[in-house]
Amino acid sequence: MVRSGPALEPVATRGSSARPTKTAMTSAAATAIATTITPHRPVLSIPRALPKPIFPDSTHRRCTARAIQPRIGLQRSNLAPLRRSTGVGAVAVATPVIKIHSRRARRLWLREPNAVLASLQYDFDEGAIDAPGMSLLSWLAFTTGGDLILAEHAARRAIDLDPASRFAAATLSEILRYRSDFDGAVEVLRKARAANPGIAWYDLSLADALIDAKRYEEATWVLEEAVESPDLKRHALKRLARISLDKGEIEVAIQWQSALIDLAPNYLVYANDYLTLAELYSGNGDSELAEAVLRKAQGIYPRNEEISEALGEPAPVAAARPRFDEDAAGVRRIPVRTPLITSRSDLISVVDAATTSIRRPGDIIAVSESPAAASQGRVLPLELIKPSLIAKILCRYVGKIGPLHSPAGMQGAILDVGATRVLAGAVAGAFGKLMGRKGWFYKIAGPSTAMIDDVAACLPPLDHHVIFGPSQPDSLASRLAGALGCEVAIVDANHLTGAWVVGASDGVNRSWVEEVLADNPAGNEDEQTPVVVIQSLN
Repeated sequence: MVRSGPALEPVATRGSSARPTKTAMTSAAATAIATTITPHRPVLSIPRALPKPIFPDSTHRRCTARAIQPRIGLQRSNLAPLRRSTGVGAVAVATPVIKIHSRRARRLWLREPNAVLASLQYDFDEGAIDAPGMSLLSWLAFTTGGDLILAEHAARRAIDLDPASRFAAATLSEILRYRSDFDGAVEVLRKARAANPGIAWYDLSLADALIDAKRYEEATWVLEEAVESPDLKRHALKRLARISLDKGEIEVAIQWQSALIDLAPNYLVYANDYLTLAELYSGNGDSELAEAVLRKAQGIYPRNEEISEALGEPAPVAAARPRFDEDAAGVRRIPVRTPLITSRSDLISVVDAATTSIRRPGDIIAVSESPAAASQGRVLPLELIKPSLIAKILCRYVGKIGPLHSPAGMQGAILDVGATRVLAGAVAGAFGKLMGRKGWFYKIAGPSTAMIDDVAACLPPLDHHVIFGPSQPDSLASRLAGALGCEVAIVDANHLTGAWVVGASDGVNRSWVEEVLADNPAGNEDEQTPVVVIQSLN
């Protein structure tokens, strides 16, 4: 799938988007903002100035009984009034909200984020919320509601009640990074790591925060310890090599990159990792070692055109998928680099800035589904995922590749669609194998499970995260199209199975776009090009 962003560069702030402020406003002004900018956003009864929403591409839907009840199957007797306020000095009004028990909320939150957010807000207002519920409330207020004030307040209170509150620590560190308070984020993660000593993934989260803070020596210390962990080794080596490159320490970078290459075949090592090491050797004047690395890479990736080109040899005869003939089709495809897209990113601003000098009326802009989902907050660091017994068992039967082959990836599917549906999909998949049919698991479990990316398919610093498919991709594509003045497609593409348009604006011919992007021109590794502009040659 198309990946985005530089591997270890500090995450840039949100382009030209204004940061949320606490400037007071009148009741009329607050009401106008609430009804024109975020018409579906739940507003707390606690009077507060309304910040500018930082997730315009998130799904915002008013959590009324009428909207939610058919989706989660609760009875009207479970409804409770939620007092809503439209801003400072506004009169609170009662809106029915379905009450969801805190334990059930922790199972439903990814499937029904708006419903769970509304219920937790009600408990929060009533002072009837426990530390786990408050921790989850902070995460949903940040990723779904776009309410930094509530998210930070709930996160800090949850951490005060329980220093091991993982969702609260993740929320607070993200908010502090959004504000460019990288040192503050480091301290939050350092304390969370100490409070959760059994979760090794905190080492990577802490190291990434230290890198954002440009505290490279401390990041190196953390990563050198992480190299000793089998789960973290590959991720740590990649970061250590990048830090050394950024500091201009070529010899040290070669040592770390060589250690990364030596992990194959027991660990996933990309073709680009070999190419990087070959370039380092070549730049250091050692052409023989560079060629040896490329020959080794060619043995693992015999159909990779870049490796053949670096060796000065013709392209391999059998490519993974036939190269699309742009001249015959009358189009050209332009892969576009972007900054790293995270839950702190405004997708519209990022794509607009990256394509402003390229796109023109009549173009189609294809956006990878993983960065699109990340911008919606549909991404979880692995320290927030605790694989269940079901996930640990089922992941053994899906092969050695694919996003669901790991316990964390399978648990992500359970969070996304529920354990019952995943089990039904597993049974269907087993019958399908007996009959020689493929894809039955995804037909039953649902297409969203096919869009999950786990650690093997993500780019640092998201390579210790699970990324889910985008929410309401058609709506997201339409909003992007309206802002950019071009048709937009949200695409899941890879070099093995081709392209799948998971969402599109109204004017997109989906089957044609899938044909045009079948060979995945943006790349499948760390090319850092999650956007492809499709232009007519006429």
